[in-house]
Amino acid sequence: MLGIMGMPNIDLDRLMNEPIYALDFQFMIGDVQDYLDFSENNIECQYRTELQSIKRHAEAGDFEGFPHDYREYLEANAEHRFKVSFPLKIRYGALLALTTAVEWSVVYLVQGLKMPIDKVPKGKNKTIHALEFINKHLGLRYGALIKDFEALVWLRNCIAHCAGIERDYEYRDKLPEAISRLKGFSLAKWHFLGSHVAIERSALDKYIEEMKHLVVNLYKAAHEQSFLTLDT
Repeated sequence: MLGIMGMPNIDLDRLMNEPIYALDFQFMIGDVQDYLDFSENNIECQYRTELQSIKRHAEAGDFEGFPHDYREYLEANAEHRFKVSFPLKIRYGALLALTTAVEWSVVYLVQGLKMPIDKVPKGKNKTIHALEFINKHLGLRYGALIKDFEALVWLRNCIAHCAGIERDYEYRDKLPEAISRLKGFSLAKWHFLGSHVAIERSALDKYIEEMKHLVVNLYKAAHEQSFLTLDT
């Protein structure tokens, strides 16, 4: 006879009526994390497949007539592609998607505020300015998270405009401070192009969660404090 587990006590009325804040943004940010996880795992699988393929060709004698170290060359090339080049591009893409999602959601939040945002100071990122303004006017304490986002934006800009290469970035003097603030980020020489923005595996996970917490709670606070002209 099958035992029937007791159903947990759920307040269905509260569940149905509880607001869900920044729902579109939550979907976006969830997709960024899923993309990152899927891509990293897929690269690992493809790397193993590539090494197995090289081994099969070597054992079948397909490399006869090539230099004696041809197999080692292929393995080293595969290691660079699957351990450095591909993962770095994936993490770059995830960082761009993350920061863009935050910017998009903040624009929508600003449009729904009852009070106008102060004019953006010259040279100031408009999203950072809006976040700081909202954080201050709602009496919140998200200054550290906003600083993290600002650091991510500096790195994002270097990646978007200069492929992450330090020497080519107009504002490269901003990179060391941004790097020092973020865990799992560095200026390194993983490839022959020189010093570049490097992102370790799983380093973005922390900041994806941080930005989700920041944006959702800004929407929530603005709604609860009646700073919104409509339910956003």
